[in-house]
Amino acid sequence: MSSQLLPFSAIQMLGTQRSGSNLLRLMLNQLPEIYAPHPPHILNLFYPLLANYGNLNEDSNFKTLIYDIATYIELNPVPWENADLNRDKIFALCQRRTLLEIFIRLNELQCVAKHKPIWCCKSLETVYFLDNFDKENFKPFVIYLVRDGRDVALSFKKIMIGEKHIYHLALKWKKEQELALQYLEKLPTGNYIVVKYEDLTAAPEKIAREICHKIGVEYNAAMLDYYTSSESHHTAEAGKMWENVEKPVMKNNTGKFLSEFTHLELQIFESVAGDTLDKLGYKRAVAESEQISITGEQLKQFDAENEALKKRAMQTASTNDIEKRKPQKEFLEKLKAKFKA
Repeated sequence: MSSQLLPFSAIQMLGTQRSGSNLLRLMLNQLPEIYAPHPPHILNLFYPLLANYGNLNEDSNFKTLIYDIATYIELNPVPWENADLNRDKIFALCQRRTLLEIFIRLNELQCVAKHKPIWCCKSLETVYFLDNFDKENFKPFVIYLVRDGRDVALSFKKIMIGEKHIYHLALKWKKEQELALQYLEKLPTGNYIVVKYEDLTAAPEKIAREICHKIGVEYNAAMLDYYTSSESHHTAEAGKMWENVEKPVMKNNTGKFLSEFTHLELQIFESVAGDTLDKLGYKRAVAESEQISITGEQLKQFDAENEALKKRAMQTASTNDIEKRKPQKEFLEKLKAKFKA
């Protein structure tokens, strides 16, 4: 489905999680033109599994892939309300036999059901699969949402998912920013916008208006009332890590790393990702003379600490958080077991 009146029919967010993507998704979802569901991360979950489905030009293999993707969406911790996941419809809509094609068509199908011309995917790890966009000439409007990597790292340290050691967090943040920036270099300036979390939270209406202008839709004051929506309620209900989406914009939720990180953590982060902080206009907290070189032996230690911290995060996670993710986790485990059999 495409719109005769709007320049874009799809929006893709890029960046790193814990950068305000759910906040922005919920704001966009308030617009009458945009459908922005909670993402099941289809591309980054199914691309690594794709070879197991065999030749997708064979109807049975392609239909199996569609069935598994639709099932996974049905198990999403934040439900896709009134979703149309009819497998036969998705199959009929697909013009190419690719994972990206399924991703596009099933999102378009939701737009048809909801009478909205634009869909938005906030799955930020799609940044690892952007070469497929180029190969299949998929040109969504891109919102690159960036937040100070040290605040991103601090946020990850407090939740059940993701890396936990400061070294691994710095490495991931740096890589994802660099991939996003490389992709933006290839796009016309009218096809993307760079949004800083710090600007979005300081002046939400101003940034919301700028985004709407770039996309080609009219700003709606309902965007700032996102926290009263049923979608915000369902998102907050699905996990502690999203509890803030039922609150108005938190304008002072920046720079917390300055008081909560140790000096060593700052040294490690900035030694790994300092050049990317510079590139994005974030001021370093550690003098250049204090940057450190990390040895192979230290890396082994960091790896062990990271795994231990991730394990502890899962052990201390709330029962609700674990239960909400359990259906998708069990489905993926069964899927992988079937492929190994």
